Amino acid sequence: MRLSFSNGEHADVLVDGGVTGIGSAQDNAIRLESGGIRPWHARLVIDKRGVILEVLDPQARTHVNARPVVEKALLRLGDVVSFDAVAVTLKPDSDNWINTRVPPEAAGGALHEVSRVVLRGISGTHYGKTISVGERLVIGNGSRGLDLDEPQMSERHASIDVTEEAIHFRDTGSANGTEINGVLVKTAVLHPGDQINFGRNRFVLEAPGYPLRGQSMPTPANQAPAITQTLDAIKFNDPVPVAPVLEDSGSGIWWLIAAAALIGLAIAGLIWFGNY
Repeated sequence: MRLSFSNGEHADVLVDGGVTGIGSAQDNAIRLESGGIRPWHARLVIDKRGVILEVLDPQARTHVNARPVVEKALLRLGDVVSFDAVAVTLKPDSDNWINTRVPPEAAGGALHEVSRVVLRGISGTHYGKTISVGERLVIGNGSRGLDLDEPQMSERHASIDVTEEAIHFRDTGSANGTEINGVLVKTAVLHPGDQINFGRNRFVLEAPGYPLRGQSMPTPANQAPAITQTLDAIKFNDPVPVAPVLEDSGSGIWWLIAAAALIGLAIAGLIWFGNY
C-alpha cells in the first residue's frame, strides 16, 4: 500500500505491514510538521483485519473521506485520510495494479444469472445508499442512471457495464478521468471492494460472485481455496481414532448378570452372618 500526500508535505511512503506512527515528534515513522499535527497524532496498523487507523491524541483533528474519526477506522484503498490539513490518499503500490485494458463497448455479453452488483455510497449525497448497477449504469450530472451534482461533471461522465465474465468501467465524456482506488484512470476492470471516487461522492463496489483482485476468475464453491485474502487457514489436528466396536454375540451381557448376582449373594451372606 502507498501513502500519497496530495500537497507534497511528505514523499510517498510504501507501507507493507505492522505499525506506522504519524505525527510531529521525531519518533514517528512519518513525521509531519504542519501546525495542527500532534506529536503522536495517529498510527496505521496493518494486520489480518486490514488497515486500521488509530487516533492516538483526543485533540488530534482526523478525518476519513471528510468524516471525523475519534478513535479508530477501518480503511480501504482510495480513502483520503486528513491529519489536520494534511491529506493522504491510500493507493496501491503501483498504478499498474489497476487493469485499464477493457474490451470495446460493443463486446459486452448478455447477462443470465450473475450476482447482484451494486454501488454503496460511503460519502457525499448518496452516503449509506445502494445503487443497483444492472447490466449498465450511466453516471453523470443529470443522468437518468446515477445523477451526481459534481462540478465539471458532464451528463454522461462514465458508465459501468456488467457481463458474466467481468465488470468494466468506461469513461464516456469526463474531462480528467475518475479515481479508482485512488488511481486516476479512464477505463478499468472493476473488482469487489473497489472504491470509485467522483469528487465528493464515493462508492464501494459490491459484487458477490466476481473475482477479487489477483484472481483471474470466480472459484466454484466446491473448489474454494484453503486460504482466503483476509483469514489464515486453520489447521486442525488429526482426529483421534476411535476404537472399533465389536458386534455383541450375546454372551457378554449374561456374564455381567452372573457377576452381579454373585456379588449380591456375597453381600447378603455378610449381612446374615453378621447378625449372629
